[in-house]
Amino acid sequence: MDLPVIETPVFPRWVWMEEITYSHIPIATLVTAFMLLAPLFEYIGYRWGKPRWDRLSKSLIWFAMILFSPGAALGTGIPMFIIGTYPEFWSRWANLFFWPLIAQFMFFLAEVFFLFFLYYLTWDRWMHRKKLHITMGVCAAFFGYLVQIVWDSLGAYMLTPGGVPLPGVDEPVGWSLAAMLNPSFPFLLIHRTFGNFSYAMMLTGGVMSLRFMGQRRKDPLSENTAYFKWATKTCFTIGFMCFFAMPVIGWFYARVLQEHAPIGFLAMMGGHVTDYLTIKMMLISVFLVIGGTYVVKQNNSKALTAAITLGLLILLVVILRHPPLDYFGGWWRPVSAGIVILFIAWLWLNKGRGDPNRTAWQYAIFIAGLAAFFTFCLGGFIRERMKTPDTVYGEIVKPEWTDVEADRYLVYEKWIHPLYKTPTELDRNRPDSWRVAVQQARQDETVTLTDTEAETIINYLEANH
Repeated sequence: MDLPVIETPVFPRWVWMEEITYSHIPIATLVTAFMLLAPLFEYIGYRWGKPRWDRLSKSLIWFAMILFSPGAALGTGIPMFIIGTYPEFWSRWANLFFWPLIAQFMFFLAEVFFLFFLYYLTWDRWMHRKKLHITMGVCAAFFGYLVQIVWDSLGAYMLTPGGVPLPGVDEPVGWSLAAMLNPSFPFLLIHRTFGNFSYAMMLTGGVMSLRFMGQRRKDPLSENTAYFKWATKTCFTIGFMCFFAMPVIGWFYARVLQEHAPIGFLAMMGGHVTDYLTIKMMLISVFLVIGGTYVVKQNNSKALTAAITLGLLILLVVILRHPPLDYFGGWWRPVSAGIVILFIAWLWLNKGRGDPNRTAWQYAIFIAGLAAFFTFCLGGFIRERMKTPDTVYGEIVKPEWTDVEADRYLVYEKWIHPLYKTPTELDRNRPDSWRVAVQQARQDETVTLTDTEAETIINYLEANH
């Protein structure tokens, strides 16, 4: 069914869509991460009798309250924009997920009620009723996480529908459990949860480092200076250690995408989205090197250094055992192994050495926190771009799709996927004539192509490879 599509001024609609969503998502993820961690930190302070943990917990919630209104306003604008610019997608998608969307609205209301009225406003009033106050924080975090669960489920469906088709505009399904429990949902949820903790805490540690430097200039011996020094070390260390869960989860997530969204997977592993993935890996390297060195210098703990070593070795195993990374070439694995081993040696040599409270180190970990933030942003961008020109993988295309995108998708689906591991092999194993190669593959029945598809693939390969 054709529905009117509103054209956007100045930029294509996908640019506006990315801008609106990337104004909302970092706010929402920061708020959720802070809400989940604040009751835990408050409980640690209560059990250990350490007021700094309580102060840190209250600071996270105070900042979450500041972010809540702009985050909610931007979240309201997203469906309004989609309704006008992606009307068919919204009509069909909302038909499939109407009741989950209503449920997350109810969860959101409960989250606001517990967070604002029973947690934030009662902090000082319930100072001597800590168990009750922490319980209210847990309730707020619970409903906030339910909101994330719903949205991660619906977002995962867009890349791995799992055989559940989008209903028509005139088919009000209401909701589908199979669509919500789509193949990539649990892996996306766990990956984003640890990702939220990791980038939010490293970024918070970086911001705390700036506060530490400011307080140190004013009064180096004050409690505020000592607090921000402690908060910098604590937040950044927590965020850094949370990162090491992500490569393992990401490995399983990638395997699911390889099976259930192979065209999108090819786009990421050697295809048109590879440059963004490379930038993401460079950003990870930045905060690993800076963050790892800072953490071992600041904490001077054999146990923590051993834990980081274990995390790096697990990361190395993922690199060595992940076949799709072959798109980098044969040099990738031995070079990566050498770099990781040298970095582990570097960390043990630097454990407890030097002064990590120097001004240069404070700026460095702020940069590392920013690198972690942009790594998070690029992850979401890659996940959306890898299914271009589709809005929902294999179900519906975007209104702004181009012939080049459609031809590339056909090449991935009908030529690369049956014959190659990654798109980069097209250049490494380029024949003298693509026309001869395609026709030979058709004769050998290694690919199944119509005459029109064969001609399209030949023209694309000749033009781009």
